[in-house]
Amino acid sequence: MPAIDLARLRKQANRLADFFFLPDEFMKRLRETLDFYVNYTLRTAENVAPGSNLKTYRTPPAVLTQIENELRPLAEANPQFALDLADRLWDEGALETRLLAAFLLGRIPPQEERLLPRLTAWTQQIRDPNVRSALLSTSLTRMRRETPAQFLNLVREYLHPARARTWANGVQALLPMIAEAPSDNLPTIFDMVEPIIEEAPSTLQDDLTDLIVALYRASANETTFLLKHILSNAKNPMTVVTMRRIAPSFPQPLQKELRDLLRPQPLFEIKRAEEETAGFVADEAPAPKLRARKKKMENSKIIYLHGLESDSQSGKARRFAEQFPGMVTPDFTGSFEERMKQLKPILGRRKNWTIIGSSFGGLMGTVFTCRHPTQVRKLILLAPALLPEHFGEYLNLETVSVPTVLIHGTADDVVPPAPVRKVAEKLFTNLQIITVDDGHRLQKAFGELNWEEILE
Repeated sequence: MPAIDLARLRKQANRLADFFFLPDEFMKRLRETLDFYVNYTLRTAENVAPGSNLKTYRTPPAVLTQIENELRPLAEANPQFALDLADRLWDEGALETRLLAAFLLGRIPPQEERLLPRLTAWTQQIRDPNVRSALLSTSLTRMRRETPAQFLNLVREYLHPARARTWANGVQALLPMIAEAPSDNLPTIFDMVEPIIEEAPSTLQDDLTDLIVALYRASANETTFLLKHILSNAKNPMTVVTMRRIAPSFPQPLQKELRDLLRPQPLFEIKRAEEETAGFVADEAPAPKLRARKKKMENSKIIYLHGLESDSQSGKARRFAEQFPGMVTPDFTGSFEERMKQLKPILGRRKNWTIIGSSFGGLMGTVFTCRHPTQVRKLILLAPALLPEHFGEYLNLETVSVPTVLIHGTADDVVPPAPVRKVAEKLFTNLQIITVDDGHRLQKAFGELNWEEILE
């Protein structure tokens, strides 16, 4: 391999870019350039990339980088020709040409309707780890940065519970977005990956390691909280097993935080349980079954969201606080968006919240629950402002199965019950409706309802 003369390499790459609009001629000149820089000390008889089935020129990465730099402005200005050239490069079937094809996809606008079909087809065809990584990172660069909602929808498809074979793709695609933190998308990402971490398939160990390390670097506290919650409530035995295997790759502070939860169960405890079972005598009267103790409600995870012109000192807020000492009754001010921003740090990443939302607070509770259903154990809506004609822009939400109770007065002249009920029935599959003879403020009904039973 000749020494790389940067001036000469730039001229070669620039000359190659002249054939951008002629894919066949471009390929002919590209082969010549790649052959010129072949590292014959590494080239094998089979000429196949390690861990891959692709042929390779063994060309130094600096050569491809220079070619990419020359192609970048042309591809961004001419996406149609970039797509044609990417197809030709992919069909060539070499490691270097497919890496260039993946690069060109990343310069095409995310609105191009043929981009996703190419990406889907190519990721299904390839097993080379370098090309796969490029397709899931470099090829999605513009979509990830310019249309993050479209990008996250694609990742959701990869992480769909019924498509376990594409989970690795979803995880790898998320890594660059996580690395670009601080990101407003982190809460959404945590919600998306939680079921995958809970499932923890052994075939996904390397990808899970990359994911958890990336999340920890982006938000150490949230990642630690999430993993502790998953390990403390794991019903799948593989969760702890997989986590124990990959934990040595975690940052040291995270390993320390998880050490007790990952410790194997001592054998003597299992043995003792077996001995007690073996020593049971059939003639002896069985010990009376203890009645299951009712789990005490955790008031610190009950939150009351007041109405538009109300506050934490309103009648309902004070009566709730008296009946459930320790519950959260914050104040909110400003527009709906501002109030949701104020709510976010209060709820954080904690699970098992019981949210009580009154009027405008009911709209807030509904939007949060539909966006973060895994954080909410129950939603109580008191005459909620679920009015499409006023707040329709906030009500385009996914249906959720969170247990929800809607309490509404027949004499409510502020928030009409009929349209609210229609919206609630659309959004909540596990919905209980309680109709009372009262007005919007529910002053009479408040003292008559059994709140412990409703919140249970």
